[in-house]
Amino acid sequence: DSLVRLVLEQRQAARSRKDYATADAIRDQLQQSGLAIEDTPSGPRWSLS
Repeated sequence: DSLVRLVLEQRQAARSRKDYATADAIRDQLQQSGLAIEDTPSGPRWSLS
């Protein structure tokens, strides 16, 4: 959980910098690892897919 949270923080930082290519690459890597990421108004939510 803490590792996923760290990676999601990095993704959020990339989105804040408008570095969408990096944010998308992080999301894609997480999806390849079996995690589904959903962006919500209160922040990203993840689950095992």
